[in-house]
Amino acid sequence: MKRFLWALVLAGAVGMTPNPKPADAAAVSCLTDTIGDCDGDFPNDSEYLIAIRGWCYIIRGAFCWF
Repeated sequence: MKRFLWALVLAGAVGMTPNPKPADAAAVSCLTDTIGDCDGDFPNDSEYLIAIRGWCYIIRGAFCWF
């Protein structure tokens, strides 16, 4: 019985979460520009620059959502 009640609580919690929204065009263009900028700033000459470029994607890409 406890499992059933927890399953109901979990189903209710999942049901209350909002539906995901599709990405708007401004965010997509911002991410495209960010990827281009990071590629230009950190070329793929060495494995360290490639790793830094990955972090550049993450950090600069986060600014597109705010």
